[in-house]
Amino acid sequence: MSFINFFRKKKQKLKKPIDFDEIKILTGDKRKEIKEKEKEIFILIKNKIPEFLENLNEKLEVLENVDINSKKVENKIKLIVKENLINYLRYVKTFMEKMENLDEKNFEKFIVNIKQNFLDFDKKSYIGYQKVTFLIGKEIAEVKNSIINFSKYLEKLFSINKEVMQNSKIIFSIELKLKDLEKVKEIINEIEEKIKLKDNRIKKFNDLNEKIIKKIEEIKKSKDHIENLKKQEKIKFDNKELEKEIYKLKEMINFKNLANIFHVSEKKMNFLKDYKENFLENFQKDNGVGILNLINETKMDKQEILNKLENINQKKETIKKFKETIKKDEVKELFIEMEKIKLGVENLKNEKNKELKRYEKFKVSKEEIINLVKKEFSGMN
Repeated sequence: MSFINFFRKKKQKLKKPIDFDEIKILTGDKRKEIKEKEKEIFILIKNKIPEFLENLNEKLEVLENVDINSKKVENKIKLIVKENLINYLRYVKTFMEKMENLDEKNFEKFIVNIKQNFLDFDKKSYIGYQKVTFLIGKEIAEVKNSIINFSKYLEKLFSINKEVMQNSKIIFSIELKLKDLEKVKEIINEIEEKIKLKDNRIKKFNDLNEKIIKKIEEIKKSKDHIENLKKQEKIKFDNKELEKEIYKLKEMINFKNLANIFHVSEKKMNFLKDYKENFLENFQKDNGVGILNLINETKMDKQEILNKLENINQKKETIKKFKETIKKDEVKELFIEMEKIKLGVENLKNEKNKELKRYEKFKVSKEEIINLVKKEFSGMN
């Protein structure tokens, strides 16, 4: 049908895009202007549809009352024509119902619905029409011509208002894109706010880190800290001396003699071997109790060993008490705090980078929408 062909999209020569802010203002003004003209077209079509349907219904009644049985053709052909006529009548009535129930307020959707109604009818009724017109040419042609005439009326109406329709489509498309643009802008603002918050948190972390560094420098110069360092050095020295005493104790123990005594016991021999090879480590674990118990089982002279053990334990106790005089290492705790801050800053920077990627993505989308709007608007008269 010629009306259907009218809806085929035609290429338009684009003019130079104008300023985007001006487009937003002009779009609103143009929409008001187009709305008034659309309203006039709406009224014309709405008023024409009842007249069209009444005329079509008269033609349809005539077609329904055609006596196929009176036709001088084979019964097989009559049967085929009857079946196709029933189908054709059903398609026409469905077409009429859809036209009668058109109640779309949006002009673009209204036009699309009309177009789809014609397309559906044309597609479904074509074969039936061809098979029926073989016997009932005049009556069915009257029905078809009624629909074609209405299609031509619409084609002429839209042709007269071609510019309105073209501009209406463009405005409708622009308005959708402007809505998308507002959503994109909202997302961009949200991302900018998130980035700002993360920058503020990073700054606070960095400021805190600077304060900690200054505090560490102050503490390092303090009398208490210097005293603590001296005590820590003394403890290190005392522990080294203590280790020497423990190794002297080892030299006092006759492991060879003990091995000769306990060689019949695999368990005790393994203990002796391990204790001798890892004397410092084992001694620190049990304070020499394990090896002393073995010595007690022998007739070896152990008084000198006991004296050395007592001396070692006294030194350990002295070191322990001296260690208690050392105050809490604030510098160490502050360095731990700095590590936590460093980790926090790294996490925030990673999160910020993710937001920056999203920001760039939506900035590109924003520019694409703006360019599309400019391009579409430049195609309007």
